[in-house]
Amino acid sequence: MLVYANSLTLHGQDAENAVCRAIGGWLKEQLGFGLRPDQLRSDGTFEGYRGVARSWLTIRAATEGEPRLYAWLIKHAGERGSGRQWIVEIGMKCAPNLVDVSCAVRTDEVSTLVAGAVSASQPRVIRYIASNVAASPNAEFASNTPGRAIKCVGPDKDTYRGLRADIERTDRGYPIVLVSPTRSGDFLVNDRHLQEEMIGLAQVVRIAPDFNSYEMEEVLGHSWSAWAGAVNVIYTPMPNGFIKNQLARSELLEEWGDNQHERISGLLSLVTHNTNVPQLRQQIRSDGVVALAVRRRLQSARQRRNDLDVEDLRIELEEASRIAEQQEEMYQYAQDENLSLEAEIESLNSTVDGLKRELNKKSTDIDALRAHLANSGGGGRFSGAERLLAFVTRSNAPTPAECLELIEETFGDRCVVLDCAKQSALESSKFLYGRRLLDMLRILVTDYRNMLIERGDSEARKLFGKNDFAATESEGVLGSKTMRRYRTFDYRSVPVEMFRHLKINVEDDVTKTIRVHFHWDAERTLIVVGYCGKHLPVPSH
Repeated sequence: MLVYANSLTLHGQDAENAVCRAIGGWLKEQLGFGLRPDQLRSDGTFEGYRGVARSWLTIRAATEGEPRLYAWLIKHAGERGSGRQWIVEIGMKCAPNLVDVSCAVRTDEVSTLVAGAVSASQPRVIRYIASNVAASPNAEFASNTPGRAIKCVGPDKDTYRGLRADIERTDRGYPIVLVSPTRSGDFLVNDRHLQEEMIGLAQVVRIAPDFNSYEMEEVLGHSWSAWAGAVNVIYTPMPNGFIKNQLARSELLEEWGDNQHERISGLLSLVTHNTNVPQLRQQIRSDGVVALAVRRRLQSARQRRNDLDVEDLRIELEEASRIAEQQEEMYQYAQDENLSLEAEIESLNSTVDGLKRELNKKSTDIDALRAHLANSGGGGRFSGAERLLAFVTRSNAPTPAECLELIEETFGDRCVVLDCAKQSALESSKFLYGRRLLDMLRILVTDYRNMLIERGDSEARKLFGKNDFAATESEGVLGSKTMRRYRTFDYRSVPVEMFRHLKINVEDDVTKTIRVHFHWDAERTLIVVGYCGKHLPVPSH
């Protein structure tokens, strides 16, 4: 299983030495003894102990020509009898004043009976590299390395605009981790420690304790905001431009554990789930280093063949043969690793197939229950084909309350209708255009929701006419705390401002005009209807 993958680029005259010192110190911990500088940069195999666990190190180097490549592959057993082996591969490519480093951590289990979840954590070698670079005056990370330092937003509104521009950049190749304070101004996660764990993977953004949540949501939108101690992981843009996010609420952070290590590990899991595969593509692998060494050796021999005597030629051929054997070993390792990955994919496919079968069974059970209710005439107000047919064909239009009831019953897996919405709908029972309202609600929880997931709000809103949909409120409403409170509704015990709304007419007449205010819960992919009634107050009226 792939646990962690990262790649870093460094500049400066001392960059290579800083990385080698870090790798040497880390390998000493893994083997129980240190390696000389020449051993560290030459082909070799070593055995040692990491605590009580046996460890094996293989070093591969391609040093003839530029750039020079190195790979350190170390394996060690887990806890005694655990049945799990840890595999860490560090790669380094060196050119004058430029160093690329990659790191990949995997586990190899002997069978599916191996118990115990693997926690996400940053390998200590990455921390050592960062520490050495910080201490060196002639080494630094490339300017495009995410997580080199914490960024801050709030309370200045322009900082939110800058963050939004960064979020929406199509070439952004890293997640953004937005850390919010609690209502008392504290943080459930130490942002400095989090930034250290995320270097090379994600950019940590800290929200100021005195931030204005209304201003933040106005600029960033609800999905890209964070509040009350929550941490929002905003993933890299998808090829179609859609940007997913994962909100870790304060309750979830506390469930992960009481200490910082457990909470940061949970957030690192969310990040690496998004970054592991792209980062793995940058990996400097042992088999690649061996292949390059063979090519360079043979190329060098060809260029010098006229100057070689028989003995020199024999030595060259023996060396090329030795490197070729190493390549065969690395090829076998890569083949075994591919088989392991294929087994993982097969296991995931089996899990998906099982979930599909379970979903189909549940769908069948639901259809059977609906058929039973239809035949028995039981159930709710709109249960049964006969009742539904009577509702559709009756001469008078449905009331707003009936519209919400039918939408909730038919599309309950796609929407949530809050009690405050039902109450406001009851108070608008005189509204005349119920069929138009019902159709707009249907589009909202079906076509609009689907388009929102696939292509974002800017495309989804086009499903409604210009006069039927509003993405936000007027400046007058947004600038007034009183007006904002009218549009704030409790959802899952959290006050949520709902500025998006559907609208029918603008007359000051409850029989002809109605507003439907809603919220998009991106985490659960649900449309949340908070209000369905008369036009809410505005500053001028």
